[in-house]
Amino acid sequence: MHHEEHFRGKSCVITGAASGIGFAVTAALLKAGAVVFMADLDKERLSSAIEQLDAHVGRLHSMAVDVTDPQQVQQLIANAASQHGSLDFLFNNAGVGGTLPIEQATLEHWRRIFDLNLWGVIYGIDAALPVMRRQGSGHIVNTASLAGLIPLPFQVLYCTTKAAVVALSESLRIELGDEEIHVSVVCPGNVVSRIWGTPILGQRIDVKPPDDAIPAEEAARIILAGVAEGQGIIALPEEIRLTWRRYWACPEEGEQDLRELARQRRSAFRSGGSI
Repeated sequence: MHHEEHFRGKSCVITGAASGIGFAVTAALLKAGAVVFMADLDKERLSSAIEQLDAHVGRLHSMAVDVTDPQQVQQLIANAASQHGSLDFLFNNAGVGGTLPIEQATLEHWRRIFDLNLWGVIYGIDAALPVMRRQGSGHIVNTASLAGLIPLPFQVLYCTTKAAVVALSESLRIELGDEEIHVSVVCPGNVVSRIWGTPILGQRIDVKPPDDAIPAEEAARIILAGVAEGQGIIALPEEIRLTWRRYWACPEEGEQDLRELARQRRSAFRSGGSI
């Protein structure tokens, strides 16, 4: 079955939906015939995203949501379930990046990144799971990162949150294995998105994504194919899948590579460059 058929007529909630992977997944789901509830903190960006998707106006709903507020997340899920009569897919996609030396990390940084990257996912699951259990079906898709699979240096805060999202997703997937509720975790490498210029704290800046970043549309295609196939961990693109497998197959070599990366990043920080 072509994976697009899997989403036709289904109700899908997506957080962080106004840009990057969230927007690309929203667009692909609408193209596949799904009913989509877009949620994002950025109201302006949400409005412009809706304008770009106006061809699907009858199947597109939006809501400004701060995923660090459990009431707002609860409201989003309740709205989607009542308007459509079911909640078929929840994409807990909102999050923030974060690359900085550990000595620059304050407890405020730690709290903010946990509130967004981990608690945002937990609030989504807490709101969606009872609905999915009542209806006897559903699929939760959490966005983590390669940083949740491999210990990347100078991304300690980010790695900690994303490893937690991977563990949460995998553990929940096994626990719900005998129910018709599926759980997947998406672990992308570099993807073109606003994450690159968005610090954990403070104002956004314009930063060019890394040269090896894949387009968000390509990421969305791989993600939705993996979701339709019921994959547990969706690592993407192919090179990232290989990097992850190689790291766990040969930990000593993997560690040497990561130590080299740490040296490069340390010297980039010291010279005031970005990494």
